[in-house]
Amino acid sequence: MPTLTIDQRILEIEEEIRKTPYHKATEHHIGKLKARIAKLKEEKIERSFKAGGGGGYGVKKTGNASVVLVGPPSVGKSTLLNKLTKAQSRVAAYDFTTVNVIPGMLDYKGAKIQIFDIPGIISGAASGKGRGKEVLSVARNSDLVIIMVDVKTIDRLPVIFNELHETGIRLDEERPRVSIGKQLSGGIKVNSTTSLSIGYDTIKSLASEFRLANAEITIKEDISIDRLIDAFMGNRAYLPYLVVINKIDLGKPKNLFKYLLADTEPLFISSQIGENLEVLKEKIWEKLNLIRIYLKRDESKDPDSPLIVHKDENLKEILERLFITDKDRFLGAKVYGPGAKYPGQEVSLSFVPQDETIVQFI
Repeated sequence: MPTLTIDQRILEIEEEIRKTPYHKATEHHIGKLKARIAKLKEEKIERSFKAGGGGGYGVKKTGNASVVLVGPPSVGKSTLLNKLTKAQSRVAAYDFTTVNVIPGMLDYKGAKIQIFDIPGIISGAASGKGRGKEVLSVARNSDLVIIMVDVKTIDRLPVIFNELHETGIRLDEERPRVSIGKQLSGGIKVNSTTSLSIGYDTIKSLASEFRLANAEITIKEDISIDRLIDAFMGNRAYLPYLVVINKIDLGKPKNLFKYLLADTEPLFISSQIGENLEVLKEKIWEKLNLIRIYLKRDESKDPDSPLIVHKDENLKEILERLFITDKDRFLGAKVYGPGAKYPGQEVSLSFVPQDETIVQFI
């Protein structure tokens, strides 16, 4: 009997899932089948990556954050990169002009935001088609994904969403609130801080499928089987994203929202004539969750040298990243401007600054 390919094995398991009625008695079996599909897809991706040999897509990240432009060929990604940055990505009106990853640097509000123009995404990219594994690996390692189509290619959006999902990218999703601690003995112990829709037998069955014989699993959300599998896989990327519709100067597309994920608000631009590019810059800033703070050493601050930090960072976390000596001597700070109740308010290092807060460590 001939050996089945990975694709054939996946199809067989998917067919078994379709034929199996879902209820509590079959839940753990369906969970195991879904876990096997997830592992087979990962195996297929890894095989395609090794077969492709890599090369041409190793990109060094610099700056405060990184953004990747993902979309089908010839929708204007290179033109947009050239307008937002000083990169010179080759522009032409035919498919696959971009054959390597082209980086550029956007200077915005004092931040250095690296933007990558990658080759166009096609169906099957996550499985290695068109060297898609290497291309999508750039997206996995970015801080923000911009999904870009034009007014004539909006029907490609579902393909792009699917390829990103298949390669382990979860768009605008919170990381599963699950901790998995491997143990030397004791079997599988499951703790939960909330009521769960899936049964404990299903959780233990999934743990067994991922070859966990001894572990303490703590779950802090009413988790689905798919999200629990993601937690066991441990290699998913949870990234914010924007959908950008280019070439709006040619007219607005019809029936757009049937191609979008729920609650997605696309931004319409024209990279050719520069329409809405300033709005796009601001949305990139917001999605990256960045703010500016200013370090005050004496009676003044340097308005041209903001420190770029994440919105939810406190002063202790910010201080730890600064290249200054004797950090331990700072026990608090004086703050001025946004976030301060009054100029020079003394705060602890647990204080979370706002955009353009002025900080003097004391």
